[in-house]
Amino acid sequence: MALALFLVWLPLPAVGQTEMERFRFGVAVATDEETRARIEPFRLVLEDILDRPVDLYLIDTLGGLVDALTRGDIDYARLSASAYAATFTECSCVEPLVAGSPDGVSDRFHAILVTRAADPAITLADLKGTALGVEDAVSIAGYRVPLAGLAAEGINARTHFSTMVQMRDAVEGMRAVLEGRVAAAFGWSTLAGDPQTGYTAGTLNDLYLAGDGDLDRLAILWRSAGIPYSAHTVRTDLPDAVKRQLRAGLIDLKEDVPGAYFSIEPDLTGGFVPVLHSDYRAVLRIYDPAIRTVLSMP
Repeated sequence: MALALFLVWLPLPAVGQTEMERFRFGVAVATDEETRARIEPFRLVLEDILDRPVDLYLIDTLGGLVDALTRGDIDYARLSASAYAATFTECSCVEPLVAGSPDGVSDRFHAILVTRAADPAITLADLKGTALGVEDAVSIAGYRVPLAGLAAEGINARTHFSTMVQMRDAVEGMRAVLEGRVAAAFGWSTLAGDPQTGYTAGTLNDLYLAGDGDLDRLAILWRSAGIPYSAHTVRTDLPDAVKRQLRAGLIDLKEDVPGAYFSIEPDLTGGFVPVLHSDYRAVLRIYDPAIRTVLSMP
C-alpha cells in the first residue's frame, strides 16, 4: 500500500510559531496491522504531555517515516539510531530527545572487534593481512559502524585485512575466531556488567549463554563509541517549549504510565534516557561521504 496516513491532512500553523494547534506523530506500520490500537495509549499520553491534540500518521515503512520527517509532514517519530543518522544526513533538520533503555544497567551498546586473547596482546597492526569475520553489509554493529569507525581512525578494513568473510551471525563470527578460521570478527556488546558472562547483553553474552565458547580465550581489541538503542526524534524547528515538554514527559513515562511506555518501546524495558545529537556519532560516521567512499558502502 502507498504512504498511508491515518488522518486527513489538517491545516497547521508554521511549526516555528510560538503556539502549535496540533502535533503530528508518525509511526512506521511495517506488517503490524494492529499498530493503531497498540499505539493509542501512547498517543493519548502525548496529548496530556503537550496539552494539545496529537494526530497519528501511520506510514508504511521506516524509509517513509524518514521521508515524512525530512519533508516536515510530521513533527515526531520513534526511529532507530541508524535511521536518525540517515534523517539528519538528509536534512540536518531533526534532533533526538530520548532513547529507550533495555535495562537499569546500560543504555548504550557498542560495536566491538574481537580476537583471540594473547600475551602480549594482539594489536590492530598484528591483524594486517589476516581474515576478518563480518556480518551482512546492512548490519549496523556487525559491519557498517565498525568499518566506519576503523576508517575514521585511518584503517581501511578492505585493504588492512586480506579478506572479509561473511558470517551467518555475530556468534558464528566468535566461533570462527575460537576455531582459527578468522583472526578477528565483529560483534556487539553493552560492555556493562560481568565480563565473565559476556556482559549484560551482546554477542559475547549470547556465546556464553549458548555454552559453547570459552570467553577467556577472547579479547576485545576495539570498540566503537556507545550507540543509543533508539531515537525519539523531532523536527528542530519545533518551538523549544514543546521540545522541553516532550522530553520531560517522556523521561517520566515508564514510571507514570507504564502501559503507554511499553506500547511504543515494548522491547526496551528500562525506560527513557535523555540523548543528544552527539550521542549518535558512531552511526553518523556511516554517512560521512569520505568514509563511504573509502569503504564502498551501499
